Amino acid sequence: MAARKRTAPPKPSPCGPCKGTGQTTETVYAGRGSRRRPVAQQEATCLDCLGAGTAPA
Repeated sequence: MAARKRTAPPKPSPCGPCKGTGQTTETVYAGRGSRRRPVAQQEATCLDCLGAGTAPA
């Protein structure tokens, strides 16, 4: 009798917006009206996958 072949479970696909890292970059703005300008960038948790890095089901 032949042994049964076992297949590995499929790997989850990475999240699109964060590319599987769980972090996204957000731009921080300062000023009002026409003088509003970007001043920095900060890391934020990806809201699509909540930091898991895998695509939501």
